[in-house]
Amino acid sequence: RKRRVLRAAFHLTAYLLAIWGLASTFLLLRPFSSHSPTLDPTHDVYRPWTLPPLLNHCYCGTSVPEALSLNCTYDTLATAWLPAYCRDPDLTAEFDQSGPGANGSWPYFADENGTIPIPVSKLGFQKTFWASRQWHITHCIFYWMKYTRMRTTGVVMEERFDAMIHVRHCAGMLLKTGKDSGALIEVPVMMNSS
Repeated sequence: RKRRVLRAAFHLTAYLLAIWGLASTFLLLRPFSSHSPTLDPTHDVYRPWTLPPLLNHCYCGTSVPEALSLNCTYDTLATAWLPAYCRDPDLTAEFDQSGPGANGSWPYFADENGTIPIPVSKLGFQKTFWASRQWHITHCIFYWMKYTRMRTTGVVMEERFDAMIHVRHCAGMLLKTGKDSGALIEVPVMMNSS
């Protein structure tokens, strides 16, 4: 009888450990799946054509009122109005605190000479703004990070940045060290990033 109880206890322990092992494996793998509630495992943010029709573009209309009506938010890293599934808010917040100003802020200007500052809260309402070369290079580096983070965030990359033309542009910015280092560069504000 004692042997039967020990055997039952052994089997019960083995079953509980097996269940615990399966649950632990599931919980460990879970962070590597997409955080986007709208994507299933057959969708791949690195291959936009696999996404549902409304999720493969970062469309926010053609005006600020339309962007707001579509629940889009101006994203300082993208310099565009974006829907939630195209934004990496944690990365944008980090970008916003990586500049040379107070609390890591970036200076933005309405003119090429840098004499008319623009507050960050007004950037999305401009057609263009002027920023430093350092801002531009940092934008490129953060877009590289956004592309890498897509695997875990499930964020969709805007079509205008998911192209070799942007990669070549950023490579050119990075490789031209010392040229016009103090010059400001005009940056467009986009309504539709696709």
